[in-house]
Amino acid sequence: MTDKSEFKRKSEQAFAALQGAVSDAIERKRRLGQYWVVWDGEKPVEVYPENAVDRPAAE
Repeated sequence: MTDKSEFKRKSEQAFAALQGAVSDAIERKRRLGQYWVVWDGEKPVEVYPENAVDRPAAE
């Protein structure tokens, strides 16, 4: 059985890996001029590299 500190360490490593992967994907999309979708707390929102147009993703 894994103790709580080991579980916490592994979950923090997994979370950091996911954050890194998402950051890399967003940066790649930004460089390519593509939009990405984020959750604003209420609904998904399309984000464009220049932030010229932000709108709900599903209308």
